[in-house]
Amino acid sequence: MEIRFCLAWLQSGVLSSKAFKLEAARTLFSEYVTRISKFTPCQIAGMPAKGGSRKTARKIWVCDRSQGAKMLSSEALADTLEKVRDSGTRELCITIGGPDGFSAGELEALKPDLRWSFGPLTLPHELAAVVATEQIYRAWSIIKHLPYHTGH
Repeated sequence: MEIRFCLAWLQSGVLSSKAFKLEAARTLFSEYVTRISKFTPCQIAGMPAKGGSRKTARKIWVCDRSQGAKMLSSEALADTLEKVRDSGTRELCITIGGPDGFSAGELEALKPDLRWSFGPLTLPHELAAVVATEQIYRAWSIIKHLPYHTGH
């Protein structure tokens, strides 16, 4: 399974030095993408194609703080990620909105398989990307029984 972090504010899908306003956020985001890549292929992209056919066994998770989005503990996230991996899914797009998040219409068009909430906090989009990558890395460390999760 390949994981794609789809950052709505990236026009080209290429992580450049201008993609994040704060260098520290870009550095952390890149660090966790590199760590995740040790478990499964991991890419950075712009927005996934909206709706349409899922012929490639693709799942879309949207980081969303609106009502109805699901809050998951790290352990529950690991269980959910493991089920997606074991289901034969070839691509998991974890989608993070831009500064204004997603409109109801954009969410409807994306047809996400999971609307994942980090809780009621409002986070800047760049920090949400860091949190998403760290939590996916943590989930992989739980799946692989590595000490990262229990060592904190």
